[in-house]
Amino acid sequence: MISKEEMEKRREAVEYAKASVGLEGITLSQGLLDIADEYIQGLLTREEFTREYIKAVKAGV
Repeated sequence: MISKEEMEKRREAVEYAKASVGLEGITLSQGLLDIADEYIQGLLTREEFTREYIKAVKAGV
């Protein structure tokens, strides 16, 4: 379990990344958003998040 402060930091980082790619005209799939949500909730470490995200992108999720 992660602290509320850590959860908020993760949420802010994910929202920033979503906004950044959105400016490039990219919309993230629900599958990628689900992985990001697991990271925000503390279900994934940063390393696990990165690994799952890359795997999903390669799979075309």
